[in-house]
Amino acid sequence: MKLFPRLFLILMLFATLPLAGLGAWMMFGRKAVRDNARVMHGRLAALTGEQAERTLEQLNRALGVVEEIDRARGLARLEESAVRRAAVADTAVALMSIVDAAGREVARAADPDIFTTALEDRSSDPAVLQARKTGLVSLGAPRSAGGRTLVPAAHPLADGRCLYLLYSLDGLARRMKRITASAGRLLFVDGEGRPIPGVGGLPPAADWRWPAGASDEPWLDDIAGPEGAWVAAAAPVPALGWRAVSLQLRREAYAEESAGAARAAAFFLAVCVLVALGAYSLSRRLIRPVELLLAAAERVSAGDFSRPVPPLGWGEFERLRATFNAMTEKVRHYQGLQVEKIMEEKAKIDALVKNIPDGVMLVGHDSQVLFINAIAARILTGNAAGKLEGVSLRVRSPQLKGLIESARPGAGAAQRPAVEIQTTEGERTLVHSCQALAVSRDATRIGVLVLMRDVTAERELDRMKEEFFHSLVHDLRGPLMVLDSIVSMMKSMPNTGEREKRYAQFGEEASKRLAGLITNILDIAKIESGTMTINATATQADALLEAVRKLYQIPADGKGIALSAVPAPGVALTCDAPLVERVIMNLTGNALKFTPAGGRIELAARLVGPDVEFSIHDSGPGIPPDKLDAVFEKFKQLDRDTAARAGYGLGLSICRKIVQLHGGRIWVESAPGQGSRFAFLLPRAGPPPAVSSRV
Repeated sequence: MKLFPRLFLILMLFATLPLAGLGAWMMFGRKAVRDNARVMHGRLAALTGEQAERTLEQLNRALGVVEEIDRARGLARLEESAVRRAAVADTAVALMSIVDAAGREVARAADPDIFTTALEDRSSDPAVLQARKTGLVSLGAPRSAGGRTLVPAAHPLADGRCLYLLYSLDGLARRMKRITASAGRLLFVDGEGRPIPGVGGLPPAADWRWPAGASDEPWLDDIAGPEGAWVAAAAPVPALGWRAVSLQLRREAYAEESAGAARAAAFFLAVCVLVALGAYSLSRRLIRPVELLLAAAERVSAGDFSRPVPPLGWGEFERLRATFNAMTEKVRHYQGLQVEKIMEEKAKIDALVKNIPDGVMLVGHDSQVLFINAIAARILTGNAAGKLEGVSLRVRSPQLKGLIESARPGAGAAQRPAVEIQTTEGERTLVHSCQALAVSRDATRIGVLVLMRDVTAERELDRMKEEFFHSLVHDLRGPLMVLDSIVSMMKSMPNTGEREKRYAQFGEEASKRLAGLITNILDIAKIESGTMTINATATQADALLEAVRKLYQIPADGKGIALSAVPAPGVALTCDAPLVERVIMNLTGNALKFTPAGGRIELAARLVGPDVEFSIHDSGPGIPPDKLDAVFEKFKQLDRDTAARAGYGLGLSICRKIVQLHGGRIWVESAPGQGSRFAFLLPRAGPPPAVSSRV
């Protein structure tokens, strides 16, 4: 979608958002109109029910004559006088009579416009039957007589007779008419939902009934009738068993809702038209400068600086135009200067890469060589001249491809000294060590940079050093065996004095130290030359610790040092047990050397994730912080006392190299005066597989 319609739609959207709120408010208003109608008719129905309850209270007051009749003690003259006074006192009493035990009237007072003077038989009247059955005041179904709606009531007397009453509901009908003066109709329905005639307005239809099973306070929203749909609310009249119903034509009840919806629709349409016109005009004015700037930017990106942006009119856009034109002029100026500089820098880089003494190549996707200098070309192809014109190279060596694939962006150089390439130059075999580094730009991988360094001289030096060490060990072991034999003979001679024995002891200790030095030198040579092999087997950490503890228990007891091994049940690993035991022995021997009498040494092992941690903790003098990194270097010693100078500084170096051969690490935690804790981690699964030293 282009910018103009997008901007136009955005302006329309933001301008009409308030209208959406207005629409929601109008919808809420429609609901409020309906709620108001429901509440109003519910209140009208409740008010009508209250008026019916008041009418019933008046009827109860009219029945108060029962007490006076009971005091007459059956005297007909007094009873008839009491009935007449009660009928005259309440104009709503249309008829009041005393009914004997057989159900015949024996005395009465009645409205002459409605009833004759003849006494009637009330034995079958439902109200009389109910009163005699329950012994309580009973009301009958309303009836119409003389144009008036009358409700019958019967009150039982003490001697089996009843006081019978027909009470007019005209007063209730007049009050209902005043309530409905504004709108709607009020009426009553009986327990079966049938409208009660003579009280209130007409029902919506001649055969209409209030729905059976409706709740006490329902709201009916769609009652069918000849005049249209009606709404109605009802309220119960418990004393009569009726319901008061308030009705109104639906179009009248919701008239405000329809009028409000029409007004809202007209307002919404008018606002939409105005908003559309304003959005269109504003969009056109905003888009014109943007289009001019965009066209100018496209020209500049294509290298065309000849046409500046024309005047845009608006203040902010005019400032933007001036800034853009100035920027374009500077870019044009710098472009001319930078091209030469870039070419000069490129020539420098090419000269540097081509003349660097190491091989350099850039490898892309699918091992395709993207760039290579002469040294790297000579290494890969054996072409002494290092010329690759017209040659497409791919890396085919599996080891070198594995090195390239292991390089990940941001992970630094994937250096693998064991990955080497051998080439032949005359009668010499050249060895080159390789490194790889992932090269990326803007999170996009460009390729892998591979560096190849000639390590032929280093390998030759290592070989000569190994031969020297082997010759040295061979030449020293012969005389050393002779010295051991002479010392043993001197110690076993019967006439040897104490002085001579002491000298022999000194010679034996010197011989042992020299033998240990020879062994350490040989091990160092094996490790550094890569000829020392790891024979890994399943081993229990407890067995290694206990073997070392037993070996050093007597020397520890002799110095008064408490030597203990913390049990480590279930801690197992795969390792070269003799080499690991030698590491623990060297560390324990160092601890015995430096721990004073009365001190303690603790050997322990525990699981740390996928590894096993061995530790030797002593209570010796500790190590200064600036010496912690030097203790594992060859021929390094701490110049503290005579004990520190008793060795040659090879033991801890051998320990570190053995741990590294297992794929672990070793460290020391110490502080002056707080003892030392030497610890090393070994993988439980065993050392990593050996990497071939030849490609």
